[in-house]
Amino acid sequence: MFTTHLKSTGTVLLLLVMQIAYTQSATPPRKKTYCNPLVSGQPALKRLSFSYEMQPRYGASTGFPSLPAPVSYTTNINLAHSIRIGYAKNLVVKPKLYMSFSAGYWFSSFNVINPDNNSFSQILSQSRFHSVSASTNIFKPLNNKNFLLLNVSLEANGNQRSFSRFSGDNILAGGAIIYGWKKSFKRMWGVGVFRGYRLGKVIHVPALLYNSSFNKKWGVDALLPARANFRYTRSPKTMWLFGYELDGTQFALRRPGSIYDNTFLQRGEIRPKIGLEKLIGKSWAFTLNAGIRINGRFDLSSDYAGKNIVVENDPAAALFVNAGLHIIKFPTGKKKK
Repeated sequence: MFTTHLKSTGTVLLLLVMQIAYTQSATPPRKKTYCNPLVSGQPALKRLSFSYEMQPRYGASTGFPSLPAPVSYTTNINLAHSIRIGYAKNLVVKPKLYMSFSAGYWFSSFNVINPDNNSFSQILSQSRFHSVSASTNIFKPLNNKNFLLLNVSLEANGNQRSFSRFSGDNILAGGAIIYGWKKSFKRMWGVGVFRGYRLGKVIHVPALLYNSSFNKKWGVDALLPARANFRYTRSPKTMWLFGYELDGTQFALRRPGSIYDNTFLQRGEIRPKIGLEKLIGKSWAFTLNAGIRINGRFDLSSDYAGKNIVVENDPAAALFVNAGLHIIKFPTGKKKK
């Protein structure tokens, strides 16, 4: 009887082991999920952009602090205008890695009313400023809630003569590294460090990323201190934007035979603005922005770091208006049957 009981117990144990093994083999391991860089309600990615901006007449106090007897003049600018061209492309879109590339060109010039008033006004009137940039964003999900965001950018900037004697003085490097959290498709935020020339001179500051959609109409996209925009989605094709951005960079300046040869124009602006973005069909978007340009820096320095100021300007606040046309989706040919 004991033998029979032992055999029964062994049979039960064997069946239990077989059941556990079957259960483990029948239940596949849980697949690890990862967060992504998308937040619902954000403006569409502009694949190719062309925009024009104008700033109407304003004056600037121009001083020469490096002279033995500093003097001050007034530089009157009748029109400052610029053209920007941009291109953006997603290079990698995978659950464990998102990588994008963007490139841009910025042309700007100043129509000075009284160029003979002082030597800087003359140089400013005769110069054309160019900026060529390239950058990449790398979004690395760590799990379904945390991520690392890395931005790296390079610029080649200067007036037309500086590009004919291109050197390391024309090159600027910037970027940001951010550690973040994303708990839903409506919100993401992160903290890190930002390096850039948005106010004409290199800065290293703490950075705060915050992208959020509060509801179907309202949201915000911000990378502080560089920019912040509140958005109101009036309809699927119309969005209003309210916010600010820091804009500017540093240009190498070449002017053989003058005190301005091998100097650097440091241009930076604080720009509160209101904007409209309108989708046109499925492939195009039109944007219109207007606001106030507040001077952050408009100086000429004899050194790359901007410590030795040759010319110091204090432009008055001025209006700006820009309009742009953008391709958000390139047309694709029909598939052959």
